[in-house]
Amino acid sequence: MENTTIQGILAEVDQPSRYLGTEVNRVVKNPADMDLHMVLAYPDLYDIGTSHFGMQILYALLNKRENIYAERVFAPAPDMEALLRKREQPLFSLESRTSLSDFHVVGFSLLYELNYTSILTMLDLANIPFLAKERDASHPLVIAGGPCAFNPEPVADLFDLIIIGDGEEALVEVADAIIAWRKSGADREALFASVATLQGVYVPSHFDVSYESPSEGEVPVPVVTPKNPSKPRVKRAIVPELSQDSFPEKPVIPFGKPVHDRLRLEISRGCTRGCRFCQASMIYRPVRERSVDDLLAISKESLVTTGYNDISLLSLSTGDYEQLADLMKGITSGCCADGEKVAVSLPSIRAGRLNAELMDIIKNVRKTGFTIAPEAGTQRLRDVINKGITEEDIVGTVQSAFELGWTTIKLYFMIGLPTETQADLEGIVELVKKLRGLSRNKRTAINVSVSTFIPKPHSVFQWDGQITREEAWEKICWLKEQLRMRGVTLKWGSTDISWLEGIWSRGDRRLSSLLIRAWNKGCRLDGWSEHMNLGLWKEAVEEEGLDWEFLCQRERSVEESLPWDHIDSGVTKAYLVSERQRALAAQVTADCRYGDCSGCGICDFETIQPVICLPEGEGSKGGEPTPSLPEMPHVKYTMTFTKMGNARFFGHLELVNIIMKVFRRAGLSIEQSQGYHPRPKLTFSDPMPLGMESMEERFVVSVISDLSADEIKDKLNQNLIEGIEIRDVQLFVKTKGPKDEVFRYQVTEPTGLFDADQLSKFMELNNFTIEKKGKKGNKKEYDLKLFVKGVEILTPSLLTIDLKGIDGVVIRPDLAVKHIFSLTDDVSAHLGLLKLCRIDEAC
Repeated sequence: MENTTIQGILAEVDQPSRYLGTEVNRVVKNPADMDLHMVLAYPDLYDIGTSHFGMQILYALLNKRENIYAERVFAPAPDMEALLRKREQPLFSLESRTSLSDFHVVGFSLLYELNYTSILTMLDLANIPFLAKERDASHPLVIAGGPCAFNPEPVADLFDLIIIGDGEEALVEVADAIIAWRKSGADREALFASVATLQGVYVPSHFDVSYESPSEGEVPVPVVTPKNPSKPRVKRAIVPELSQDSFPEKPVIPFGKPVHDRLRLEISRGCTRGCRFCQASMIYRPVRERSVDDLLAISKESLVTTGYNDISLLSLSTGDYEQLADLMKGITSGCCADGEKVAVSLPSIRAGRLNAELMDIIKNVRKTGFTIAPEAGTQRLRDVINKGITEEDIVGTVQSAFELGWTTIKLYFMIGLPTETQADLEGIVELVKKLRGLSRNKRTAINVSVSTFIPKPHSVFQWDGQITREEAWEKICWLKEQLRMRGVTLKWGSTDISWLEGIWSRGDRRLSSLLIRAWNKGCRLDGWSEHMNLGLWKEAVEEEGLDWEFLCQRERSVEESLPWDHIDSGVTKAYLVSERQRALAAQVTADCRYGDCSGCGICDFETIQPVICLPEGEGSKGGEPTPSLPEMPHVKYTMTFTKMGNARFFGHLELVNIIMKVFRRAGLSIEQSQGYHPRPKLTFSDPMPLGMESMEERFVVSVISDLSADEIKDKLNQNLIEGIEIRDVQLFVKTKGPKDEVFRYQVTEPTGLFDADQLSKFMELNNFTIEKKGKKGNKKEYDLKLFVKGVEILTPSLLTIDLKGIDGVVIRPDLAVKHIFSLTDDVSAHLGLLKLCRIDEAC
């Protein structure tokens, strides 16, 4: 896409930084030099997708190859989608702004069922047919992977091939096969035959689907059979161990406010706890831990390359990591070379795993949150789901958290679990009351989050029914009434979204036409409550002649053919059936990490087996402390910088975040304020309007360094992003009293509407009243003549205007020019604005 085109589009969207593609650590190559040009497509907004760790892994791995270029694209927000359609512009990748239709491969991440309509949006905006059978050699290959691929059937018709399981090795093997196929000149079927032999690769066109009734009069269920009997099932791809080489040491640093704006450190993959409602505990087996040494090396390098000072320890069960205490010691002692504390986020600590040693370490770490997931309110139901914790564990863990200084605890529960009774709901209320009573601190808050149980493929409860929306809402309303108490807040997931997710979770190929119908009706971004339209989905379900109860609420027989039976997760069906029987008897199955093998079938104990990083001996330190830094002076500077090109699309908070990370990447420490929540001593001048360029912006910062001003300037500029440059670094000089400054702006209007006669008429007026919105949105009247100190028309399309601030009130140059030359709102919205300099009033 041409630069002028994208600039015009970005000027009109709410959060333009989502589409810039100029982030730190992005990869830039020449697509023409590549054997394979691929785009990783995440079917959700940038804010969500750019935080996804799996996408960061694949992006880094593919781009390590000299002959492969992997770019990124995310689902456009509704305003961007509308603009692309209005201007007849295709959806483009972030890095090179290439249309998706011009890539060799478009690879989607299937992370969440309610993202499926966004897949259609992205394909449609690229003029790529939805169905694989409708695409030919002129179209890119469309592939997918991710956890939802373990039941690929609802979207199987959309994809040429789907990767099942860990993608690190499988996707690279597929990429090599595609490169070889492209060089051979063979047809697509030759490629499909080739990749179908690879472990973890599912080619939907190689399987037939028929529909059979379990018994007379019942709705037919799908039966998926292979066209090639020698490969009856697709075996999941498994990475035997997590290597340091596969970790993205230079992850892309997103703009805006992503859901996870911190360094994500995957300490392990897989979980053997065996919670029976949990799909992840089955499809990610076995447990594979990274060593403390690898994690410390990764975190040390990544903190420098990213500028983060927050680390999130990522795993399905962080508290089960065998050397968590040693890892925490190593992070807190070895990753703070600039003297700034590193915050460590423990997403969820399993009740009973917070031991005395770990408590002592956590006391010295800036705490970012404490979450615990009892899931159920009674011990009977916790045993049914094999949660493996007791009420004593829960109470003891929360008590420890309060003693460590946490004042906010988040609790996760589910409603609608198999065998749930009213007594189990009452148990939630009693448990919350007991936990609330553990603290006498008036600031203590307990946030209770309730979600509806959704049966998932490959889980122990994959055969069970899901409660109706009405039943779920009745239970939520009862909990709302019972939990009306001081210090307790109840939040709940949308029952509409849960119902829709339940349909897709266990659906089959009949849902592809439902998806297209719903999309054509206008369904978009269904996982976002503000965009989800249940009424349209109801219409689509009814028009497709589908049965809601059959899709969502019906309990399946263990003998019944399931749509995903041809997908081999590695965990045997016999094991899942056995676990379901134990669940109905409320019998607990021990974690095989600490006991005998449970016989799930995943391990061959040769190539695939648990990887547990045990301490080498007692007293393992997990890392040597960083030597104390010598005392250095705190020097206060005024720094002047430019904000040009794409950088004009950064909002003020985004800019502050960018500058903070730049200082850290440059190895420069900003002085922190004192108190319980220290803040960096960094102050910016008045925020610029979004979309305006500037040659002269300023901030004041107190730097802990013995470097000269020029050396600091050079270090910062080496780490800054495109469009921002430090132009000057001067010692801070405090001025006496407030000063209303005059700034000169350059304004461009390409059609030549700057008329000298209109300017003369304005300048001859004694006053000119305009309305301007205040900070609170209220409108006030101002005399524009008092603010305008001079205007010079250089050409009919170019002028400069000098504007003075008065008592803290600033008039935007586009607003001033609009009134002076009687421009329409549409014209004034597309003026080119550049702040040139600060001038004396006499200038």
